Amino acid sequence: MRRSIFIALAATGTSGVFGWLPADRDLAAFNRSGTGGDKRAPPLPSAKIRGVNLGGWLISEPWMMGGEWALMGCEPNHCSEFDCVSAMGQERADAAFDAHYGRWITADDVQRVHDAGLNTIRIPVGYWTLRELVDSSEHFPRVNVTKHLDRIIQKAADLGMFVVMDLHGAPGAQKTKDAFTGQCLPVEFLPGFFQQYNYDRAERWLRWMTNRIHTTPAYKQTVGIIEVVNEPQTERDEGGMPQAERDTLAQVYYPQALAAVRAEEDALVVPTAERMHVQFMDGQWGAGNPKSNLPAGDARVVFDDHNYVGGAVAVTHPDAKQGDYMWYTCYDDDRLRDGDTPKIVQEFSLTVLPDLEGRPEFDPFLEENAPFYKQWWIAQQRLYEQTGGWIFWTWKNELNNPRWDYSYLVYLGWVANSAQGLDESVRRDVCLDYFGRSDGRG
Repeated sequence: MRRSIFIALAATGTSGVFGWLPADRDLAAFNRSGTGGDKRAPPLPSAKIRGVNLGGWLISEPWMMGGEWALMGCEPNHCSEFDCVSAMGQERADAAFDAHYGRWITADDVQRVHDAGLNTIRIPVGYWTLRELVDSSEHFPRVNVTKHLDRIIQKAADLGMFVVMDLHGAPGAQKTKDAFTGQCLPVEFLPGFFQQYNYDRAERWLRWMTNRIHTTPAYKQTVGIIEVVNEPQTERDEGGMPQAERDTLAQVYYPQALAAVRAEEDALVVPTAERMHVQFMDGQWGAGNPKSNLPAGDARVVFDDHNYVGGAVAVTHPDAKQGDYMWYTCYDDDRLRDGDTPKIVQEFSLTVLPDLEGRPEFDPFLEENAPFYKQWWIAQQRLYEQTGGWIFWTWKNELNNPRWDYSYLVYLGWVANSAQGLDESVRRDVCLDYFGRSDGRG
């Protein structure tokens, strides 16, 4: 079995040179393993990040929250914040989004995440949370988002959880046709993010958020990673992406973003052991080599790996069956093959579940196929805990389908609902159970 990258860092004494991760601090949510809280016991696996994204909250994605979108007064054809705000008008939209931020994710939701045995939340945020960055051509909510963010961060801190702060929607949009950027650019347009004007705006957001993290006690206690951009466009996406455009991401923006965080920490005289890890999409994402122009002297960077298995298997098995997905997860997939470590698998789901929401055959399908999905979930957990851990997309939505909804997985009993249960499930070699051979990840 490959050792955890995070645990290996801690064991060799190199952790904390420039930043901290859960293994470096006594976070209460990471001390709930089956060892009964005995701190003399080895930290594996309870030091693993196990979490969920708070999707649909500070960045709306109408595809997974249609009822909430309608309640806000947005139309079904409004793809994103940009569309809805533009149509509704600023004053009315501000009231609608402010109410949404207050009800979609609450402190009680964070408590439920914790009570399900999880220890981490990832918070997708749009650049428009710093309102001075929004120019006259852009339509976004002008709401005091920090008051909503503060209550969630405080609750996470109270519970001893770990938080990843994620610049999910970048200035100009880093991808076309994706609501998670806050604006759905037509596919015939190139994403607007990949130019110096928008890199500079992202830098300002990073410095502002870095300052807030280090000067607000609850944030300082619980936010250990700041991610500089989520899922930039790649050549796999509809419309493609010119190589020259993508090259600026790794060659210009990534070093600029890292320098921005460190400059703010320098200005605040933040001790090295309290500095954040700065996060970049890994090489497997397909947007270039994230390490190609980063300074060698700052070892405390971390990488984000997204792995939606359905698309990967479909490349070689267009008519894939359940066994193909299990085989891929057990024997073919390797999230460390690009050498970008330490890393965390920060988006994945049970994407191969059929799109049967609202149909009479859906509940019988779930009941009949529950044994497979329970096994496949554990196979993914075992695979992803070869990295620093995992963060599922997402905690809740309105699809009534467990493929995107961790809270529904807990309700169905497809995943363990306690830290001890997750410890126990990862020790089970489901590949041996399924195929009669071990995956070597036990």
